[in-house]
Amino acid sequence: MQTTPHATSLRRLARTLAALVTAVLIACLLSWTGSSPAQAAPGDGSVSDPNIVYVGRWDTSAGTAAVPSWTGAYLQTAFTGTTVKVKARDAVNLYAGIDGGPDVFHPGVRGTVNLTPQPLSAGTHTLRIAYRSGDTVFQGLVLDPGAHTVAPNTPSRLVEFVGDSITAGALTDRLALDSYAWKTGEHLGARHTQIARSGHCLVAQSGCTGLSTQFFRTASTGGQNWDFSRYRADAVVINLGTNDIGHGVTGAAFRSAYTTFLADLRATYPNAQLFAVQTLKKRYVTETRAAVTARADAGDSRVHYVDTTGWLTDGTDYEDGNGHPNEAGHTKFANRLAPVIAARLGDPASTLAAAPGQPGDPNIKFVGRWDTRTSTAYTPYWAGAYYRVGFTGRTVQLKQRGTIDFWARIDNGPVKFYDDVKGTVNLTPSPLSAGNHTLQVNYQVVAGSYRGDAVFQGLVLDSGATTFAPSAPGKLIEFVGDSITVGTTSSQNARTAYGWLIGERLGTEHTQIAQGGACLVAAADGCVGLERQFTKLNPNAATPDWDFSRYQANAVVINLGTNDVGHGVSSAQFQTAYTSLLRKVRAAYPQAWIFALETFRGRYVPQTQAAVKAAVDGGDSRVSFVDTTGWLGSGDLTDSVHPNDQGHRVIADRLAPVIAARLGM
Repeated sequence: MQTTPHATSLRRLARTLAALVTAVLIACLLSWTGSSPAQAAPGDGSVSDPNIVYVGRWDTSAGTAAVPSWTGAYLQTAFTGTTVKVKARDAVNLYAGIDGGPDVFHPGVRGTVNLTPQPLSAGTHTLRIAYRSGDTVFQGLVLDPGAHTVAPNTPSRLVEFVGDSITAGALTDRLALDSYAWKTGEHLGARHTQIARSGHCLVAQSGCTGLSTQFFRTASTGGQNWDFSRYRADAVVINLGTNDIGHGVTGAAFRSAYTTFLADLRATYPNAQLFAVQTLKKRYVTETRAAVTARADAGDSRVHYVDTTGWLTDGTDYEDGNGHPNEAGHTKFANRLAPVIAARLGDPASTLAAAPGQPGDPNIKFVGRWDTRTSTAYTPYWAGAYYRVGFTGRTVQLKQRGTIDFWARIDNGPVKFYDDVKGTVNLTPSPLSAGNHTLQVNYQVVAGSYRGDAVFQGLVLDSGATTFAPSAPGKLIEFVGDSITVGTTSSQNARTAYGWLIGERLGTEHTQIAQGGACLVAAADGCVGLERQFTKLNPNAATPDWDFSRYQANAVVINLGTNDVGHGVSSAQFQTAYTSLLRKVRAAYPQAWIFALETFRGRYVPQTQAAVKAAVDGGDSRVSFVDTTGWLGSGDLTDSVHPNDQGHRVIADRLAPVIAARLGM
């Protein structure tokens, strides 16, 4: 049954009163209020169109031109209409694939290049473009009148390949596209990057560029650092050492550089599987193995040596005897390497095969910490988690295992509240117009005395309808805190909390790693300590750990300390725990800005400032203290602690510009 938040039943009122008696503050007055800015209009195919996904290291700073900096970079999008053209600044060689078809070679083209000389059937199509050589500058797409781009269905996983001419596909007909790296990524159904260039070494010596340092740069030459917040690798495959021997690199120098490189990769990608591949010419084998062993002995369980002995046959599988594999050799290499990587990552094929609208459907974007271990039922444990999906047809229904309260929003329309519903819940009692639509759903926070069944079991669509990936923001902000961050006593709970409001205002994804009553320090009397639980899937369970490779935050806002004083936490304990939490956040999100908020009641302020100072003095330049003095007045609070709707808006008004300034938004 669909209701307004004001039309709740007597049973719900009784539940709310019971919660107040037990001193657990939950949302008791729910309304239709609360707004968020409209999402961007469907894309026009320009360089800055959010529906165009750039895979690899692209320089998009110009706004009107996107330039790939390493080999094997590509872009993906989907579009409506029957034709598509790409704008090329000057003569360029490129490959374009439409609707999963072959990558068609377009040599020496310039200007507005027609990629569909034979018009397509009307509908939605996919496009992938990869540049080979020449003036590799993407200046946008030209679509049919009235047509637009659509966010493509891109794999969640990314595998990064690091190497020299072999990884770049040198001497093959299609270069990067014939490389084992490209083929392995395609075989795994993953996005893939090739941080590789002919002639590069591991160690910078005697004029040879060393990838142990150049890897961290935007391009294969130059000193501009790459912004690793733009993508996160789930696996990194290193194939280096073939060229070092010709530049006089000693075994000791190679081993030292490889060990350091593995450590630096781990700092960059905390959860990635790292694969050190034995070079095909078997150079520096002992040193490569030793580097892997050194990292394993240091506690890194996600680094592996890959023995390639016997994978290729001299002559038969090479363009030049035993130096550079031919196309067949690269295929053999990929066929041997892909299962090695898949075994460590877990083969995603079962997830990709999920039916449209079901929990494993890759077109459903789950934001926040969702437990996806059960393939037929996904569960969020922290506040503010939500999912978003695009769907075709005129109706959509939600399958719920047990009774739950939730909010749903279709096509950026008004937010609708569903009270105590279960089974198959019709979200469109009045059918929509035919076409493409979007849906966002978030559940009432299961905490305190509220025990709803927040379990997503799938969608029911019209016959013949399907899902599609909706446009998704490129950044994510994570808010860490207690009942204030949850939005307790605000009208729509997490939806009207300052964290949700800021995320919507800045056009980012947003998570609320928060629980009512939580402390920073895990107290002996049972207060949940977020210094400990921040790294967990569930705020109330010691296991499992959260897999931070599933998303990366660009900013983290910490608002903790309000409750600790009531649980006997000393100033020294608080400062130590805050320092520890800052380290954990940095390890989880190496590139994120971290904001340590002064609690609105001014508790543990010197200790919070001291923890921030210790982090900065330790070399972390992306952490700052936020003074909230004077932000809230008595009219902004429901009680002496919790902001009301107006109070949360006031916080968002003050905090959003602080975050935006750091993120360059």
